Amino acid sequence: MIKVSQKDLDSIEARYPGFKRNVAFFEAMEIPSCPNCGSTNTASVQVGIIGRTIHLCAATTKFTLVANGPKPGEYHCHTCRHYFNDD
Repeated sequence: MIKVSQKDLDSIEARYPGFKRNVAFFEAMEIPSCPNCGSTNTASVQVGIIGRTIHLCAATTKFTLVANGPKPGEYHCHTCRHYFNDD
């Protein structure tokens, strides 16, 4: 789910060309439900904290950041905070 306004997306796009395309990519992603609690409120896990990724994390619920690798899992559940892989 997109968490920011169109005005905010336009502003971020001006600083990071292609940003809206990145948001659309994650929004269209089919992310599995959490195997721990069954929630569909899940996200893809990415590593690294830079301006663009911080804004992606703020813009969509389907993108989660961890500061340093290795990733604790490919996916993260916002409901129970469980990291998991699509096994």
